Amino acid sequence: MATPLIPDKSFLKHFWHPVCTLAEFEEAHASGAGPMAVRLLGDDLVVAKLGETMVAMRDRCAHRCAKLSLGRVENELLTCPYHGWAYDAAGVCRNVPACPDLPIPGKARTEAFDCSVRYDIVWVRLDNTYDCAQIPAFGDWDREDMRVVVDKSYVWNTSAERRWENFTDFSHFAFVHPGTLYDAAYARPPVVPVDRIDGELCFDIEPAREMLENLPEASPLGKFNYRCTMPFTVNLEIDLYRQPGRFVIWTTSCPVDDNVCRNFMIIARTDNGEADPASEDASHVAFQKQVLNEDRPIIESQTPAVPIAEEVSVMTDKVSIQYRKWLRELAAAATAGRERFAACLLSRVIEHRRAEPVGTQLINEETRL
Repeated sequence: MATPLIPDKSFLKHFWHPVCTLAEFEEAHASGAGPMAVRLLGDDLVVAKLGETMVAMRDRCAHRCAKLSLGRVENELLTCPYHGWAYDAAGVCRNVPACPDLPIPGKARTEAFDCSVRYDIVWVRLDNTYDCAQIPAFGDWDREDMRVVVDKSYVWNTSAERRWENFTDFSHFAFVHPGTLYDAAYARPPVVPVDRIDGELCFDIEPAREMLENLPEASPLGKFNYRCTMPFTVNLEIDLYRQPGRFVIWTTSCPVDDNVCRNFMIIARTDNGEADPASEDASHVAFQKQVLNEDRPIIESQTPAVPIAEEVSVMTDKVSIQYRKWLRELAAAATAGRERFAACLLSRVIEHRRAEPVGTQLINEETRL
């Protein structure tokens, strides 16, 4: 029987997670204010805009458990579709139409959660008791010299861990993306230093420039700089070989449950004053979707959908090994209280040595992790 690498994922409730784009939320209901049903870490939630406040609650009325996401927003309250019970931003029932003259029971409430909008994405945190994890930073969002495109979210039938590892896996480039993102002749990636810096896993790779000869013009080949905010966000800045300027792919995943993740992508690039920048934006998005379509069937074929202890790793899996190690440390630290969890999240581990030669030695996951 497969052994999940991290049996208890409750520590993930201390992080902010994306649940939908702002555009998707506004399109979910004719009012533009929701409600909209979302799912996070196996919990069914509803998001809505009550006045100027974006809120997230458990998608269940306290009365007879109907889904609030089937209701409506009215007078800055979220109204249940079954009997009209209406809830405020804190999840407290403020109106019971059937009993307008009686006191509202104290238990008439649904659990509310932290909710915020950043980068045109709606974020939710299920547990704020530790309050030491922030919404992942995206520094290029407000830069005037950058064009920023927020794409529609997409769903994969795999875990958020598998999706993160796919995006940061050097070894698969030559096999899954030959002639698209990489040259199949370069199947032996370097083993690079991996640093932990203030909640981010940081590492670089410098592919051979010679690969440009066999890649399409749209391929963003260059020096890859990864800054990965734990647990599921990647900021990939590419120093392009073909042209100067900044090119950034920012991606993050929502752990819907152990078998499904919803993924978000933002592309930012230097505004070079093109005659038709929208067409250029569409070209970059289309190329990234081509890459995703090459990845998806492979990643969704991984069984089980979560990483397991029985998997065999080699030296070139160093990034995912370090990632899994940190996830396991965070899971353990969360059970020991806020101080231990915060210390683990903000720990600094800096590797000063240069890239190691590629080897074939097997690594025992249990001893290294």
